[in-house]
Formats: sequence, C-alpha cells, structure tokens
Amino acid sequence: MAARFGDWRAGGVLALVIITVTACGRPTGDFGRAEPSFLHDTLLPTAGSLVASQVRKEPVSGFPLTDDEIELRNRAWAFVRAPHVRDWWLDTLVEGERTRILPILKGGDAMSPEIVAMFPEIALPLVAPAYDRGRYHRHLLSDGRVSTETLWARVIDDAGADTALIPPFCQVAARVRRADVERLGALRRQRLVEAGLHEGAEARVWENEETIAWVWQALGYRAASYRYAIDHFQVEAPSSQLLAANRAYDTLVFSKCVGAPSIRTAIPRGLGRHSRLMSTPDPFDEPVLQK
Repeated sequence: MAARFGDWRAGGVLALVIITVTACGRPTGDFGRAEPSFLHDTLLPTAGSLVASQVRKEPVSGFPLTDDEIELRNRAWAFVRAPHVRDWWLDTLVEGERTRILPILKGGDAMSPEIVAMFPEIALPLVAPAYDRGRYHRHLLSDGRVSTETLWARVIDDAGADTALIPPFCQVAARVRRADVERLGALRRQRLVEAGLHEGAEARVWENEETIAWVWQALGYRAASYRYAIDHFQVEAPSSQLLAANRAYDTLVFSKCVGAPSIRTAIPRGLGRHSRLMSTPDPFDEPVLQK
C-alpha cells in the first residue's frame, strides 16, 4: 500500500510539474472552439496516457477514436472548461484532466483519498479550491463597472447556453454507448481470444464512460455555481430577473439524457475495471447532479 501511494504521489508531482510548465488552458478561437495545438493535441495527451497507465494504473486504449468518440470528447470540452474563462487556474486544471495528466478531480467540500494521496501536501491547497462554487460569482463581480442587471442577464444566458448544449451531447453519447454495447457483444459472439483486443475494448468503454461521467460532474459544478450566484445576488442586487434566473436554473438541473442502453448491463461479469459511473446513478436516467 505504501508503494502504491508512493507511485500516486510521484505521479502527482509529475503532473504538477507539467501543468505548471504549461500554465495555461487549451487555446480557444471563435465561439469558444478549441484551436489546433501540437502541445495540447499531441504532447500533453501522450504524457497524460503515460501518467494514467503507468502511475494511476488506469485503462488506456490504443484503439483509434471513432468519429462519434471524437465528437463526444469535443462536445464534452464545452461543458468542462471554466464557465468563467478568465479563471486561468481552473482552465489549467481542466486541461490536465482532459489530457489525463490529472485524474478527474472531485469538487465539493472534500477530495477523495486517492487525490489526497496523489499530491504532495503542499500542493493540496492549489487543487482543493478549484471547484469552489463561489468562483463564478466572484468572477461576475470582478468588473465593478458592469451593471447589476447585466450580471443577472449573464447568469440567465450562461445557464441557458449550457441547457441548449445538453441534447446534442446526449445524442452523440447515446450513439457511443450503443456502439460500445455492440463492441462488447462482438467480442462475445466472435469468441476472439487476443488479450490485446479485449483489453483495448474494455479500456475504450471505460474511457467513454469516464468522459460521460466527467461531463455530468461538470454540469453539477456549473449548476451549483449558478445557484450560488443567484442566491447571493438576491441579497446583493435584488432584481425583477430573479424569476427568469430561477427558471433557467431549473431547466438546466432537470435536463435528462435519454435513448442510450446502460453499459452496466452490457459488460460481461468478471471485468476487473469499472467506471465510477457504473456504481453511481446513470446520467441517462437522472437529472443533472448538483454538487
């Protein structure tokens, strides 16, 4: 156990070194779309795969990404990047997660034991507050020249923009899940025995499920951030826009994904690796999780 924690801690130090050297999020162009970057599209993902497989012992598939799997990851990025784009540290941490240099960091009041074990104690204060739900509220107030009515409108617009992105994400996620069910079914039907084929298929399913779970976690964080801002603005800057803000928030948190088979029932028994999503409520069955 001590050796395992040592490996995690070494990986945490390496991850911190990498993200400190890069010290930036993924570059964006028009409409918040990702811009091509050799550093962010090739070097960092390569380093992340090594950290994930060798340090954290996570599944890493060598299969090429399908068109739908590429679209799934591109659409996921729209949810997981910081809604307050000037928050460079959060953007940096998200980029570490996307490239798998970092594991998916759990927000909230406490970090998981695995995350605590991974990073040196001196680094924990840098990671722990990253998903503080008050960051969005503080970001909105950072420009004292903006009118309070504009602040309310920003919350309404941001929540509405997130809600509008959920259906197309869910559509591609459903296609990916159906393909994964077929992928695992083909292994059984064809009785293929190559170990690499089985490991690659199981790893890809795991990666796809983690991507879906990551998006739902990010939506939970965003919803909590909007709720925090609305509640505080009610006291700080009362407005007739409160009803519209609450409506936008409710529409977001009660969004659901539909039309995808459950991977839980498709994976044969006996696999040694399971996504966190497989032991928690499936986002295709539940409303947006609130943190």
